[in-house]
Amino acid sequence: MDFRYTAEEEAFHKEVKEFLDKELPPGFLGIDPGPEEESRPEIFEIAVKMWRKFGERNWIGITWPKEYGGQGGTIWKEMVLLQELAYRGSPGMDLAIAQGEIILHFGTEEQKKKFVLPITKGEVKWAIGMSEPNAGTDTFNVQLKAVEEADCFVLNGQKIWTSGAHNAKWCMVYARTDANKHLGLSVFIVDLKSPGITMRRITQATGIPAFCEVFFDNVRVPKENLLGKKNGGWEILLFAFGAERTYGLFTIYNGKRYLEHLIQYCKETKDADGVPLAKDPIIRNRLAQLAIEMEVGMNMGHELNWMASKGMPTVKASSQIKVHGGAWCQRLANAGQQILGLYGPLNEDSKWVRLGGRIRHTYISSLSFTLAGGTTETTKNHIAGRFGLGLPKQV
Repeated sequence: MDFRYTAEEEAFHKEVKEFLDKELPPGFLGIDPGPEEESRPEIFEIAVKMWRKFGERNWIGITWPKEYGGQGGTIWKEMVLLQELAYRGSPGMDLAIAQGEIILHFGTEEQKKKFVLPITKGEVKWAIGMSEPNAGTDTFNVQLKAVEEADCFVLNGQKIWTSGAHNAKWCMVYARTDANKHLGLSVFIVDLKSPGITMRRITQATGIPAFCEVFFDNVRVPKENLLGKKNGGWEILLFAFGAERTYGLFTIYNGKRYLEHLIQYCKETKDADGVPLAKDPIIRNRLAQLAIEMEVGMNMGHELNWMASKGMPTVKASSQIKVHGGAWCQRLANAGQQILGLYGPLNEDSKWVRLGGRIRHTYISSLSFTLAGGTTETTKNHIAGRFGLGLPKQV
């Protein structure tokens, strides 16, 4: 495998970097991947602007068919874009990308035209209604019920940890349509402004209320908004897991910027004896180890992209990089806090803050990186089991 960019990809990479230099605010230090910080009004304003500009440049759904607003391009070109956005910490790349992929794979022709085209134009934001109070990693324990009537399905129940639901137009909701635990799930495309839907914001440890509890009280969903087959949600769920776990790669590219900032800080900062931190053997070894682990993760990501480009199964590879990326970001944040010392806990509003308070933020937010999208322990079980090593179920 040759991971070098082609001439076309290199030119596109240059175009993306120049675009970000122009469109991001001067001195912008970036945000972590995902919708959390977009719940800050000033960041959400940037996110909406960037999302629309991505649409204007036909950068949303690069690999999608042209008839649905995509470019019909390669996975490699799409990854050039997504990796640079993650590295720069640019707001705007929405969860709608993952939902668009799912609709293209499982949706009817009418659903593709109705829902995918607005995504590629950067017009709407989406949320994912998967987790519940008793159904986090064990997604097949979903209890929100969808009862079929003559012209619709009626939804009753609750979702939790729904990222960015307060800013979203549509939500892909996983609901129970049969008592069978694994074969009784169905997926619906739900308008979050529908009568009977209420929300309560949830504030994370970072102080940002990015998640929502979403309550469904006799919410009527048209039958044409059933995605795939009734009781066929398990197929969509497994497809979604494979797509979501590429998040590990983007956390690594995002963390790459933090690592570079830390290295530069150590070169420029001296200890109490006037010796540059970069000469401290413990600090040098920690930074070197983090750099090695980062390169390992990036190569895992390149392999994952190559496998996807060849149409190969990617659940094992994407699960592996999810585990690696989440743990690496936590080690990076821990090292950053220790290197910054008493400056580490200061937030971005302090006049004494170092590196814009970004290390503090990622130190707190990275606590979730080994939980979100499935805990590390469960993900390792998937790698060990039928998605990877073929080991029998544990006792």
